[in-house]
Amino acid sequence: MTARTRLLLLTLGAITGLVVASVGLVDHWSLPSSGLPGDAVARVGDRLIPRQRYQQLLNDLVADKRSPVSNEDRQFVLQRLIDEELLILRGVELGMTETSPEIRKAIAGAVIMQVVTEAQVSIPDDTELRSLYDSDPGFFTRNNRYRVRWWRLDGRGADILKKGRDAHQQLGTGGEAGTVLQSFGFVRLVELPDTLLPMSKLIDYMGPELARQVTALADGRFTRPIDSDLGVHVLYLAEHKTGALASFEDIRAVVETEYQRRHADQALRDYLAWLRKRTEILIVESNP
Repeated sequence: MTARTRLLLLTLGAITGLVVASVGLVDHWSLPSSGLPGDAVARVGDRLIPRQRYQQLLNDLVADKRSPVSNEDRQFVLQRLIDEELLILRGVELGMTETSPEIRKAIAGAVIMQVVTEAQVSIPDDTELRSLYDSDPGFFTRNNRYRVRWWRLDGRGADILKKGRDAHQQLGTGGEAGTVLQSFGFVRLVELPDTLLPMSKLIDYMGPELARQVTALADGRFTRPIDSDLGVHVLYLAEHKTGALASFEDIRAVVETEYQRRHADQALRDYLAWLRKRTEILIVESNP
């Protein structure tokens, strides 16, 4: 694959099912001396192509080539950026930001990545890391093993969460767990093996946030309903075997990784709370 081909795929890789001929989009590579701000290399409709973005892709091409960059290379990069802007403008014109699930997920994912990346800029000191280590020894204990059962009720919203709470309340009355949860629409996730598993495996199956909830449970107890993007979860700790708590010095890197993850998770929650506060949201009284 040539450097140009890789650059084209990089620039247009997120847009599938469309083929654009770049010949003729730009007859000559030139930067007009007027009509554009100094930090832009072109304008497509009302959208400016930043010089920084152009220079970034040009540098990528230079790094991938063995020969010096030519005027033809510069024209190629500019045409690719114009292609991209034309496709984005057409996508917006077609309403894809509202109708295409893939594009909506890509936009949401990009914003989440930006929030998480900014949250991970600061490096925690040992005081912060030790505070986390001391506050959650169950999470950092080596060789702990847990046998967990996991139920999920798909859906979002107040009605779904209320179902979860009602089911949890009935679990406390001594009803058979599977029957009670199934009566409220919960499904047991059988992909989680019914055997003792280390924390690392629980994280692989259910993610760190849910797995962390297990460490606070006593044997034979259920979690309260846990709300998430995938639905409402209820976890049951059937049994566990206790291992040894590793020293802080031995697992400092693990503690730092977990600190950053929790810090980023909280930053995203705070960001969503800020978005909700600044945006008017109307919800029908009963879900359709």
